[in-house]
Amino acid sequence: MHYHSMETCQMKQIINQLIQLQVLTFTLDEQKALTSEAYLKDLETSIKNLSETLPPDIVKLFHQLSGRYSSAVVPMTNDICSGCGMSVPTILAYEVKLGNKIIQCPRCTRILFYRDSLPRQLKRIVSGTKPATGLERFSCSKLMLPNLEGKTRDEIIQEMIEVMASEGFVEKPDELLKSALNREAIVPTAVENGLAFPHVRGIEGGGLIFSAGLKKQGVHFGAPKNRLTKIIFFIVIPLAASAFYLNLITGFMQTFSDAAARDRLLDCKTPEKMWQVLNHLTKKNIP
Repeated sequence: MHYHSMETCQMKQIINQLIQLQVLTFTLDEQKALTSEAYLKDLETSIKNLSETLPPDIVKLFHQLSGRYSSAVVPMTNDICSGCGMSVPTILAYEVKLGNKIIQCPRCTRILFYRDSLPRQLKRIVSGTKPATGLERFSCSKLMLPNLEGKTRDEIIQEMIEVMASEGFVEKPDELLKSALNREAIVPTAVENGLAFPHVRGIEGGGLIFSAGLKKQGVHFGAPKNRLTKIIFFIVIPLAASAFYLNLITGFMQTFSDAAARDRLLDCKTPEKMWQVLNHLTKKNIP
């Protein structure tokens, strides 16, 4: 399925605008989940303005798909739709790469754009013989950093990504860092109570995974009123887990709205203790 046929550069601009529209929509949903009103009006205005620059039928299609899927616009890598995993027929794959039409996946009907390669999750969290529950589905003690060394937001995000990569959970750390900082440039992921949720969406394969880090003296992360951030969760989100990500951060927000819970986590001195305490504190809100 395809819409329009026009100059390649013009269509590529439209596809890039659709990707931007999707990112802004994700960001608006995040801010609502974080009960952060600071940027809602600006985000809604940006979404409205960007929508008005696009052809009406393409905007209508985007909203129809957004009502069915968490991601309406998805990359095609190695001639495979990253939304549903279907191998895209050769003719359509060629047209996606050419970029002069809006091409939809024949199976899931998501809008496709070409991406040469995506960062991948290399292995899943394995918690033992019992079915994983709570945070055990998404992380482990090796991804806990009770004493972050980075002195700036960017250094801290890089440090957390490098731990994920060194433990064999993700690849292409430089690409992940670039994506994370691009996301921060839209709206800071730091919120009230000294929390921040930097993240990267749309990696290939695997499931949602996070690392957690503590900066006990605090760091400027873009929080409201320039408050310091002390507890950081860096989250890598595959397309299939986009919707659940909001449930995870909501659970963290509910848990650490309590000052005693924040203090207890910040008291941890080893990765093992931090993992143990984090699991205990979130048991109710992230079952």
